[in-house]
Amino acid sequence: MTKKLIPLLFVIAILFQGCKGDDGAPGIDGGTVLGTTFDLTKVNFTPANKYVTSYTFAATSPNVKVLESDLVLIYIYWGEDVLGNALDTWRLMPQTTYDTGLGALIYNFDRTTTDFSIFLDGNVDYSKLPASYTQNQTFRVVIIPSDFSSRKSGTVDYSDYNAVKNFYNIDESKIAKYPAK
Repeated sequence: MTKKLIPLLFVIAILFQGCKGDDGAPGIDGGTVLGTTFDLTKVNFTPANKYVTSYTFAATSPNVKVLESDLVLIYIYWGEDVLGNALDTWRLMPQTTYDTGLGALIYNFDRTTTDFSIFLDGNVDYSKLPASYTQNQTFRVVIIPSDFSSRKSGTVDYSDYNAVKNFYNIDESKIAKYPAK
């Protein structure tokens, strides 16, 4: 029985040796960074800039390529947590505050695949806002590639920066800081 089985296995092995499938679609060129996190510091909203600050992704993070399907999250630094701990508080934008004494102030943003703007919105007279609402603001921009997001299992509360940081393993020591232009 084994004398007949060995030649048969040998013939089968030779037949399968010549099989080859498609190479597949080409992938993304190496060296391209698809996602990133960076801070914008010392951002001022003034009448001169019409309470808007605009940036290109290339100017802030030259190697990043943002696709239409990518997730761009922008957080505003809100200070230390309410209990006075040395923990930074970040709030997802758009962020509305009513404690200006002048009405509702909204920190908002929009974006394309090449640039983004952060602006003030709401029913307040921006020129009457205290400087603490318009001067030296800090924003954290988190870009999450759609393909990376789809590969990660589980869900994350994007309104909670710490949850996003933990879920996507953001190393805060490596976050680049760009002062306002």
